[in-house]
Amino acid sequence: MEDYESSISGDENYGESEYETESESSEGENSEEEAKPYQFEPVAPQPIVENNVLDQQNDDVQRRQGNTDWCQCRLCPVMDSEEESVCCREIDRVNAKIEEFNLLTPQAPIDCITIHPGFQTVCLDRYVLETAYLQYRQEHGGVLHSENERMRYVGYRQLARWCWGFLGKEIRVVLPACSKRVIRDNHPSDSGDYTGHHFHN
Repeated sequence: MEDYESSISGDENYGESEYETESESSEGENSEEEAKPYQFEPVAPQPIVENNVLDQQNDDVQRRQGNTDWCQCRLCPVMDSEEESVCCREIDRVNAKIEEFNLLTPQAPIDCITIHPGFQTVCLDRYVLETAYLQYRQEHGGVLHSENERMRYVGYRQLARWCWGFLGKEIRVVLPACSKRVIRDNHPSDSGDYTGHHFHN
């Protein structure tokens, strides 16, 4: 019987030592504790920004000041700042409205958002703007002083809502220069001065 027990215990030890040998060798090679995600992926090189690239970006901004060479729709005015010197064809969300209309009416394509019939209705129609202003007052309170100031402000908001949907309280987008010109022409400032675009602080 002792021989039988020793043979069993010997077999158990044999099995354990064999198991330990296999697990020890596997731990050294492919342990889950040591494996790290993307461990063997190459590291992306850091971009090198040279001074001439920054100079080109500054030159592009300066090239937009005092001219309309950047305008693709041929209806943008010269704007007061480089941030506002943007054409409707350069802004993806606005350009998508133009392209959508052109797909639906290929016989009469348009080149500018201000020619889109939706722009006329959503951003210029007096009754739509009055209704949108009442909604704005209900949600945000406050009163804009002159009627033209209200119509301009709401016209800008309507364009943003039409093209971008809901942006949120602190998110602002640059509107195309051509659209600002048309909204301002329809609802001019008494003084001829306009606030322009301001990013949220």
